[in-house]
Amino acid sequence: MAPITRICNLGFLLLGSTALLAARPAAPSALQSYVQARMAEAQDNGPAARAAYAAALLAEPGNSLIAERALRQAVESGDRDLAVAAAETLAQTDDLPPDASLLLIGRRLQTRNLPGATALIDRLEADKKLLFLTPILRSWVGLAARTPNASAQLGVAGPDGLDTGLILEQRALADLLAGRTVEAISLIRSSPRGDARAGVTRITAAATLQKLGDKATAQSLLVGTDASFVAARSRLAANRPIGGAVDTPVRGLAFFYGRLATDLARDNAPRLAMTIARYARFLDPDSPFLAMAEAQSLAANDLNAEALAAMANVEADSPYAGVAFESRLALYQRLGRGAEAEQMAAHAADLSQRSVDFMRLGDIQTRLDKHGAAAASYAKALAAPEKSGAPERWALLMLRGNALAQAGDWPAAEASLRAAIELAPKEPSLLNFLGYSLLERRMKIAEAKDLIAQAAALKPDDPAITDSLGWAHFLSGDFDRAVEILEKAALAEPIEPTINEHLGDAYWQVGRKLEARYSWRAAALTAPEEAQARLAEKADFGLTDTNMAK
Repeated sequence: MAPITRICNLGFLLLGSTALLAARPAAPSALQSYVQARMAEAQDNGPAARAAYAAALLAEPGNSLIAERALRQAVESGDRDLAVAAAETLAQTDDLPPDASLLLIGRRLQTRNLPGATALIDRLEADKKLLFLTPILRSWVGLAARTPNASAQLGVAGPDGLDTGLILEQRALADLLAGRTVEAISLIRSSPRGDARAGVTRITAAATLQKLGDKATAQSLLVGTDASFVAARSRLAANRPIGGAVDTPVRGLAFFYGRLATDLARDNAPRLAMTIARYARFLDPDSPFLAMAEAQSLAANDLNAEALAAMANVEADSPYAGVAFESRLALYQRLGRGAEAEQMAAHAADLSQRSVDFMRLGDIQTRLDKHGAAAASYAKALAAPEKSGAPERWALLMLRGNALAQAGDWPAAEASLRAAIELAPKEPSLLNFLGYSLLERRMKIAEAKDLIAQAAALKPDDPAITDSLGWAHFLSGDFDRAVEILEKAALAEPIEPTINEHLGDAYWQVGRKLEARYSWRAAALTAPEEAQARLAEKADFGLTDTNMAK
């Protein structure tokens, strides 16, 4: 690793003129630019950090420390040019990270430097890094080089293995590009229809066939009522690009990177997911699938505004529009823009006959504490004629009952919950919900206890139901049994504030006052703000009728 060179200002010796020196100030040194970049990073000033890293690389192009930091900043911000420059610097050293090799392989493929791409794959194999990816990397580079039977290299996985479905998908797309359409379609149709990955494969293959001029075969892959298939068929019929075609080796490699990124995000590797997703978009910035993959990985890193920006070009009639819509709603809520999310969801519901659209609106309104509006939306969900994708009727009745209860209309809420139980008398979450709701209102305690006991018999290891059962015994006056049950709940969920508060109240009633105060203080560590005053009062002065838990 090369050190950061400290460049002295020798201008007065070289020019012999302090006036000229003042007129032409020296460029900042690599060290100065590097420090500026780190300071800009600390202030979350991405543009300034990138500019400073670029200046540092220019001042000292062989410095791997600068290059490594520059690469990570470029990836986070989506700056392709800086990322490539930094990776090229690292490629001249022994410090090239494996993921940067993927960036450079893509760049070599993009610029038709196929020997360079192959050399980088060879380097990965020699270093025994990412060996499970190299067959697919070689296949796409081989297709670009018109190597005979390049797609046949995907017959086996590397030593660590890749998902078989992913390998077969890549083989099918490579076969399409190589003109082996029959083999490709056979592989695609071997995947189960209901699988989400298989759906994306079919849409991508159809988009590719459309670009290759085979509209009939593309149409045959899009049979079904799934909204994404309907959208793809509509675009195909209108001779509009479906989007996301893998009609070049570069786009094939980009699609592969996108698949890796979505799998990594799902497997809780968010930083690497974002890195690979950025590399994919560098290669194919127009693909709607890759836009969604990038957005998913950015959201996994809590870069929510950036995730919204990544989806900006996913068109309203794209096969990916439904997923993009759901993702935008979630991101608006994460960004504190709940009113915009509600407006979007309400507009979609107004144009819809689908139960799931009204349920989605109700969920958003619930999170906004607009419980009366949420109850009305759930009622519309119950009445909507199209039920596909929505939960069972009892679950919608439960959602409506909860919204009505939160809105202060308990009689209507109770009626909705009892109607739900008529449909699902053995559903533990529903039995517990109605039972605990009655306990909260100190109503029909004996019935509430029976409902919760039924739920506990159906799901004995659920800490929330165990807590409800213990609290039912407490309100029935059976304090010893309440302690026994609540201790079991606390063992299962030791930091849950409601359980700890209930247990503290039960301890107090059986005379275990020191343990009661300990439980109340434990509850206060994680309790919401509205419970803090009540818990503090109990810890200081003990349990009374006015500060008892709900």
